[in-house]
Amino acid sequence: MKILPLLVASTLLFSLLDMSSALARTILITGATDGIGQHTAKKLAADGNILLVHGRRPNVGADLVQDLKTRGAKEVYYFNADLSDLDQVHVLAKEVSETTEAIDVLINNAGVFDPTPAHSVQGYDMTWAVNVMTPFLLTRKLLPLVANSKDDCPRIITTSSISQSSSLPPLEELFETNEIAKSGHRAYSDSKLGDLMFTVQLAKILMKSADEKYQKIKCLTMDPGTVNTKMLLAGWGACGIDVRDANNTYKLATEYGAKQESGTYHFGGRGSSDAKSDDKLNSLWKALETHTGCTYDDI
Repeated sequence: MKILPLLVASTLLFSLLDMSSALARTILITGATDGIGQHTAKKLAADGNILLVHGRRPNVGADLVQDLKTRGAKEVYYFNADLSDLDQVHVLAKEVSETTEAIDVLINNAGVFDPTPAHSVQGYDMTWAVNVMTPFLLTRKLLPLVANSKDDCPRIITTSSISQSSSLPPLEELFETNEIAKSGHRAYSDSKLGDLMFTVQLAKILMKSADEKYQKIKCLTMDPGTVNTKMLLAGWGACGIDVRDANNTYKLATEYGAKQESGTYHFGGRGSSDAKSDDKLNSLWKALETHTGCTYDDI
């Protein structure tokens, strides 16, 4: 007579375990070993997700993997790459593609604020290369994995900023190589407008795709908040909130983001008018295709 309740309890337990497994999403976060990226990874780990985390310090990455597992992540994989080198971005995409067949949420979080002039490996302005060219290339390479998502709302999240420029300078200036590199706030602000424009145009392209798998992908961007990260301290000083309170990226990756319209900017003003100009959006897109060597034509 006592066997039946035990069987019922066992069946319920396995059902709950199956449900937990089904709810786990596969989420890739670039720049996850520090700052907002790490904080977001920790919160998503506590939700029981499968995390693909990127960084450029293997020892820190190894520690992060263990920490995320302790916090509840179902699985954690670490990928090492210098995102100022487009060749390494290709390798990163290949390694991710060999690890998983689908990505439910791609978070282009990694970014730099460089107070001193510097060039990327390919000779572009460092800030523009890491903050704009890399997300453009990485997203294109991983887009088929996002399209493979079985989630109700697969999404691509790219970090912009309330500090974005009101308008971009001439494109030939942004993409010139081995010239005098820009530095500081203007370079950063231009790159964050570039991220907004990338998100808006990507959303338009995916919505026009003939493939429903691409149409369902939601593209979102946001101001992460004024947060006392290393980047903020280097450029603006300690004028923000604690990293542990920086939840805007997490919100877009979870329930709040699922309710938003694709191609929209959140949490920091309305965004520049450049992101509403089809001519400027198309011009930037074509320049990014030319200089990264990849296109979205077959989407």
